[in-house]
Amino acid sequence: MTADQDWMIDSLARVAGVRHVVLCSRDGLVIARSASLARDESERLAATCTSLLSVSRSVAGTYGTGGRALYQVMAQYEGGVLFLRGAAEGTCLGVLTQGVIDPALIGQEMQRLVLRYGETALRTPLRDGPAGGFAPVGGPGAASAGPGAGA
Repeated sequence: MTADQDWMIDSLARVAGVRHVVLCSRDGLVIARSASLARDESERLAATCTSLLSVSRSVAGTYGTGGRALYQVMAQYEGGVLFLRGAAEGTCLGVLTQGVIDPALIGQEMQRLVLRYGETALRTPLRDGPAGGFAPVGGPGAASAGPGAGA
């Protein structure tokens, strides 16, 4: 993706309480970012998302029941919340919000974006090495399987 494709995440950035949105590769490269997010800040946020993803995958592998599959991460901090979920193979969608938000609405809008643009538009080229990241878009709870699709 290029800066010309940042528009794909703009609808998510307009949801009440959302401060910034970033789509990044599993190795921390910015693929798309909301207009409210400066380039330097988007790179820092992408690196943060990738780091949290790595730690969360480790927890899923150690304590989960389905291998290392990870569907979503939510980190609440003073003044805001960071939401992470897979967007397509090799990518991560991160949303930073204000402190008072509707988490169900944020999750729903993230899911809507992923289902709307899907694997083809949000995917990054795969590199050699082991796969890492979130479960595929069609993971547990996919649109045909119920709420929280691939969240």
